Amino acid sequence: MDLVFNELSLSKPLDSLAEARSRMGNFVEIIQHLFRDGLSKDLRVTDDFLHLLLANDYRIVQWLNDSEVDREIKRFFKARISRKPYIDAHTESHLYNHFVSSEFMYNGFNSRGLGVAFLLDGVGISVFSHEQWNTHSVEASFIELDSQGELYEERIQIRHISTFSHFEFHKPYYEQRKWLNIEQLDWRNSLEELFPSLEFCERAVAQLYEYGKGEHILKQIKGRLIELEEYFNAWSEGGFDSSLFSFKVTPESQRTLEHFKEEHTFLCPDGQYRVFSWHLRMTPGAGRIFFIPDETTRKCIIGHIGNKLKTVNDPT
Repeated sequence: MDLVFNELSLSKPLDSLAEARSRMGNFVEIIQHLFRDGLSKDLRVTDDFLHLLLANDYRIVQWLNDSEVDREIKRFFKARISRKPYIDAHTESHLYNHFVSSEFMYNGFNSRGLGVAFLLDGVGISVFSHEQWNTHSVEASFIELDSQGELYEERIQIRHISTFSHFEFHKPYYEQRKWLNIEQLDWRNSLEELFPSLEFCERAVAQLYEYGKGEHILKQIKGRLIELEEYFNAWSEGGFDSSLFSFKVTPESQRTLEHFKEEHTFLCPDGQYRVFSWHLRMTPGAGRIFFIPDETTRKCIIGHIGNKLKTVNDPT
């Protein structure tokens, strides 16, 4: 998984050198655990990372040269700081274009680190400098111009770590991700095994194979399917609750379904045609996954994986 530093966690200096040393020590220990478990291999940081203030007149570069800080901790940390930018404009041009054309706002502040973590489907990691970072999920606003030139805003959830309890919370998810990322494994060949709570229409399976193995959107799709599997695997009672997802899940409007019923109707694995209304968005971009939550079987039928379908607001 991609590990991205949240620069906002050091927007206010800590009160003392002792606290700065302690917090940085805990920060590095968490990173060591992530690397030791094979969940990540480097830390993406902002260009001015080494010059961020930990405490008054005490920057990260000074911490790295502090004789009171364990030498091995400093050596490990320095080796693991990525030399790459947050997002490489050349090797990650698709993501970079989304990054420079979007805004990610947290409590009124632009957050590059949290935004990059979201785009990479990774995790934001913070120095536990203030209580606001004591959370395994950070809510922020994603803002961009949509295909019609109108401002689009969505509340998003970014996986986040600043303590060992947050690390333990996310560990099952990333253990599964690690298994899915085994070299040469094409997870699309094992849909029934990996996603037993999801049923894929033939159309959706064919759409999955339209994407090249290295395309970023395929990574986004995989992440969304993992979360859908988690929800439907745990769904044992009550109605479908779209609010429990970390991403936006909404139904189409009745007007859209009346005007574009055919475009939303797909052949299901049981041989029946059904109208698909519930969908999630692969933010950023126009990618959508349309599905039906089956309240009888407690499973999810995946009908469409691709660009958004026609609506009354965007009939093109």
